[in-house]
Amino acid sequence: MVVKLGYVGVDHHHRDPYFAIASGLEVDITAVCEPGRQIDTRQLAAMDERPDEITTEGQEIADLVKGATVYEDPHRLVAQTDLDVVWITYRNDETPSIVDTAIENGVNVISEKPIGRTAADLESIAQRANETGVTVSPTLYYRTNPVAMELRKRVQNGFFGDVWTVEGRFNASQLSYRDTTHYIYDRETSRGGALQWIGPHWIDMIPWILDDPISRVNAQFHYTSKSDVDAGAVLQFETESGTIGTYHSGYYLNSRGKDTHLGLYGTQAQALTPVHHDSLQNESTLPVEFISDNPDWSGAPKRTINFEFTYDRFPAWGDFVQDYFEAYFAGYETGDFPATVNDAVQLLRVLDAAYESGETDEWVEVGT
Repeated sequence: MVVKLGYVGVDHHHRDPYFAIASGLEVDITAVCEPGRQIDTRQLAAMDERPDEITTEGQEIADLVKGATVYEDPHRLVAQTDLDVVWITYRNDETPSIVDTAIENGVNVISEKPIGRTAADLESIAQRANETGVTVSPTLYYRTNPVAMELRKRVQNGFFGDVWTVEGRFNASQLSYRDTTHYIYDRETSRGGALQWIGPHWIDMIPWILDDPISRVNAQFHYTSKSDVDAGAVLQFETESGTIGTYHSGYYLNSRGKDTHLGLYGTQAQALTPVHHDSLQNESTLPVEFISDNPDWSGAPKRTINFEFTYDRFPAWGDFVQDYFEAYFAGYETGDFPATVNDAVQLLRVLDAAYESGETDEWVEVGT
């Protein structure tokens, strides 16, 4: 069955890759909206001049929305169009109200993370979604990353023993590569920068791998004159079961691509891995190095598993991202999909605590 889809936020730099994803799914983009502006879908062109993120691999963007009804008001789009799902890539400060309208009209949601500026923006809306059975999901696609899935499975089967500590790093190209006039780099609109934008992926992924929520954080931030949002951050954190960790994220690189690392250290084993790269780095093989003192590993206590990532269905970031959206559209009606609105709320609670910590210079408990 073809999913009837509305898309809100066509002036977002993830629009092109998400349209590319939609073109590989059984969806029909029946309505589009850039809030407050009457767009001409015939004039939509690839954002190839935006060097900060993703090109479209030569796709004709206008063809993907040919015949779609155009709206200026996202609430009217949701209320007046016969939709199964609304896909949102829009401002953190206004997305929650659009999600609320979708819930009122029984329309399911897939939205750019983190679906709000703060947890308070989303908590009551999440409760209504849960009560009404409307699916609301954030774009936390590292939950379908093969390396993350493998590490989660090994944590759950006790391979690492008690996990003592975790270290994570996810750095991306610096602000000079990015359009800092866009609303995602505005504090009043987005609340934060690097931590609020690229940070959520791993702030969600790490406790998901551990199956152990973050309970408190201590954060420090970097700011520059190029933007009024944070250019980088370092977090210390502790999970509910007592694992301690660090996470380092920012717009630090003087080239496109990503600099990533995850270290997981337990009483019986450890793992070291980049978790992922992208097609900009022209690599497909990704190693995970394990070291274990398990007696079964005594003949070879150090082992490396090479993951051969594919980029056939989604060249921009890797096919695991396509897998995430395929899983959402296959399971949004049954509840079998990777990340829920409750996961988005929990993510925002961690971000809330991090930004409060940056202001107070103290450890801050994550809200519940």
